[in-house]
Amino acid sequence: MAVEKTLLIICDGMPDSEDEDGNTPLSTAYHPGLDFLAKNGLVGRLDLKYEKSADTDQGVLKILGCYDDSYPGRGYIEALSTDLEARKGDVCFRANFATLNGDGMLIDRRAGRDETGLEELAKKLDGIEINNIRFSVRRAVGHRLVIVMRRLDGKPLSWNIEGNDPKKTGVAVKQVAAKTRNGRITASALNKFLRRVNKILEEHPVNKKRKIPANTVLIRNIGHPTKTESFESRYNKKACVIGYHSTIEGVAKFLGMDFVKPSGATGQEDTDLHEKANAALETLQKYDFVLLHVNAFDMLSHDKKRDEKTAFIERFDQLVVRKILDNINLNKIVIAVTSDHYSNSLTKDYAHSTEPVPFVVCGAGIKSSGCEKYDEKNAVKFGTCKNLIEFLV
Repeated sequence: MAVEKTLLIICDGMPDSEDEDGNTPLSTAYHPGLDFLAKNGLVGRLDLKYEKSADTDQGVLKILGCYDDSYPGRGYIEALSTDLEARKGDVCFRANFATLNGDGMLIDRRAGRDETGLEELAKKLDGIEINNIRFSVRRAVGHRLVIVMRRLDGKPLSWNIEGNDPKKTGVAVKQVAAKTRNGRITASALNKFLRRVNKILEEHPVNKKRKIPANTVLIRNIGHPTKTESFESRYNKKACVIGYHSTIEGVAKFLGMDFVKPSGATGQEDTDLHEKANAALETLQKYDFVLLHVNAFDMLSHDKKRDEKTAFIERFDQLVVRKILDNINLNKIVIAVTSDHYSNSLTKDYAHSTEPVPFVVCGAGIKSSGCEKYDEKNAVKFGTCKNLIEFLV
């Protein structure tokens, strides 16, 4: 049966690891809205077929059924959220402002999440030329940057390189390395650029004022310009994405979906959930398919704020899920809730993990699984799905 209207809510990094008592923030939180969906809908786990690592852009694309080989890399997805026009042959990077101590050790991968002066610093780095290669730089969300490399002679650059992000603190930042022989030109120029960046940032007046200096740049994800079939062409649905995060905006533009950034959205714990819910209800009047992305679950996991994550789940349930349920007709709309990956709030290392994520689908034409509560353990009981989009379009 074809679905007329769909609301897909992606809770970034909401599933979490169990504590010593077997509890997670999701299992501990009071969330009658999510439980209503579970009692009346289809519950299970979604296998996103991650290989080595899990991340938001790949997760969201896979939730939307994009398992083809047109994935351009996170760097290009991020570049699409800026005014940079990446061309064929360019290489694009998602990067962080970060902090080195006096001994050259990495002490903060996000420069304290302090956004003071970061726009000015990004502008200072924009337009640097090395070895006939121009580096275009834009500040993205929070502590993040987008960098696009372009050869001025028009020849293509290889993106077969590895970034310099060690994904942990207390260590030296490594050099960018070529994965293949043809990546050597890219890696060499990028390392020269980063050395110049460190000198510029160390001497910049902004960093004299900051409590935690933004005195280095970590190259995290790489990408290159690629085209793919639009969401509307794939599914014959007019679609819209609601969010704040630059990654989500990039995914929307990659798939030709409209993007709405609600007022008060921050991507953090203080994001305006009222406005997110309002935006979802408004866009459902105009679009066949609406994706609402909520990011703060993941940020709280990265900051190891487990209690705050539990509290945010409760606020999300009250201000988004229950508000939406009070204002839609489930006989005419399908609503789904899932996540792009697990995000571990207990580990000291990088938080994302690759196991299948919980999901629930409720509404027009969907039969109940008989689940009483929405959480990680209950989702396991009802099996694993490999293609959620078939229930949504």
